[in-house]
Amino acid sequence: MKVLYVVTRLNIGGPARHVVTLGGGLAARGVDTLLVHGRVDDTEGSFDHLPRERGLRTLRLDELGRSVRWGSDTVAFLRLLRLIFAEKPDVVHTHTAKAGALGRVAAAVYNVTRRRRRRCVVVHTFHGHVFIAYFGPIRTHLIRIVERGLSRITDRVVALSAIQKNELVRRFGVAVEQRVSVVPLGLELDPLLQISLDHRDGRQAFGFDRSDRVIGYVGRFVPIKGLESLVRAFAIVAGRVANVKLLLVGDGERREPLEALADALGVGPMTVFAGWREDLAAVYGAIDVVAVTSLNEGTPVALVEAMAAGRPVVATAVGGVPDVVVDGVTGFLVPTADPARVADALERLVRDAALARQMGDAGRRHALQFHADRLVSTVHDLYQTELRLKRGAPVRIASNLAR
Repeated sequence: MKVLYVVTRLNIGGPARHVVTLGGGLAARGVDTLLVHGRVDDTEGSFDHLPRERGLRTLRLDELGRSVRWGSDTVAFLRLLRLIFAEKPDVVHTHTAKAGALGRVAAAVYNVTRRRRRRCVVVHTFHGHVFIAYFGPIRTHLIRIVERGLSRITDRVVALSAIQKNELVRRFGVAVEQRVSVVPLGLELDPLLQISLDHRDGRQAFGFDRSDRVIGYVGRFVPIKGLESLVRAFAIVAGRVANVKLLLVGDGERREPLEALADALGVGPMTVFAGWREDLAAVYGAIDVVAVTSLNEGTPVALVEAMAAGRPVVATAVGGVPDVVVDGVTGFLVPTADPARVADALERLVRDAALARQMGDAGRRHALQFHADRLVSTVHDLYQTELRLKRGAPVRIASNLAR
């Protein structure tokens, strides 16, 4: 089997880590894989090195990027089309919106020229969606129309959670239910699963004392992440609880406004902006409670990582988050854009060490379902099933695929 993966870019974040984990896992099983990706913006951290570390064959299309640029996008499409004709893959699996559009159309053109038994299976994974809080109503409506068209040339749409599947099928109508499978995120969690629940080593690297209670965030600093709510919530907690600190790991266009907000609220000295870090065991080991206050999400990698590290979480109940966080068991779910509710949940966890330990332990057990081995096995079965259906040998759908 030959699989061609297409992802818009390998910026630091969940989609890049997911696709590299999946491709690397399948390559280790003898599947011929090629990962095609675009360029990372100057404001983003890069995971371009990850495929090399996993032994993945890669090709970078410099014309493929996050922003819509008709000239560059046309060149990227033509290069991608030539590549598909040259590689003759059995499966084209796209990830993220831009790559999903260009890759699926290119695969459809290829399939038109092939006999049935030579056609490739077209799979697209929604790591999130842009139908809420990204664009205005007119542009969002147009994107939904485009996605409905793309779904007609897609053999299998993959959602990362049951909630996300429901949104794609019923709320936004961009996919047909019979063609959507739920395959949860898969990550390499072993280093995080080994972190002690009482871990406090390495805090000095961030300027913290062992007695500090640290609230942390790991991810991009972009508007959709709603980090202003987190900074405002932290300011409330800092006014009530001694020795509390905020660790923000990552970077992006909202960094300077967030630094200014922290200073204006009087919590600048208690807030550490650590930049991008890849030593995740050290990062999560320094944190007591992980917070995610996004306006929209798919399946946040940071929440899965936090739970694997045994850390309780506070997160807004958006997108696929409720499929990750068990409210009252592994953490607390809160409304969006409500710093007071976020602060109440954070305060409860930083004050009650026993509760935080109990939720962290439950979260660690819950995170095992997101292990990479499960992802690789499930997707490998999905490919085989879809290939048999595509090329004229119908079989029953494998029972381990969530529909």
